[in-house]
Amino acid sequence: MKYSQLVMISAYTVPEDGILMINIAAGEIDGSEEIEPCVAVVDLDVDDRVLGIEVLDQSKFDLDVVAAEFGIAELVPQIRAAIAVAKPGP
Repeated sequence: MKYSQLVMISAYTVPEDGILMINIAAGEIDGSEEIEPCVAVVDLDVDDRVLGIEVLDQSKFDLDVVAAEFGIAELVPQIRAAIAVAKPGP
C-alpha cells in the first residue's frame, strides 16, 4: 500500500520504559499486531495501513523485516531518520 507524500514520520522515546514510539501516519487505529512477544506492536487502520509502531525491545527489533512484512519498506529511510533524532516525549 502506498502512502501519501504528506506523511510526517516522527519518533519519540519513553525512557523510563525503554520504549520507542514511531508515528507513521495519522488515522484511527482499528487493530494491532504483535511482533514476537514483547518486541513490538504495529498499529493498523481499517485498511491494514501502518499508523505506528511501538518498539518494546529495541535490541530485538528489526525494522527492515517489519517494514517488508507490513509493506512499508519504502519508508525505512524516513523512519531511520526519525529514530535518529527521537527525543523523550510525546
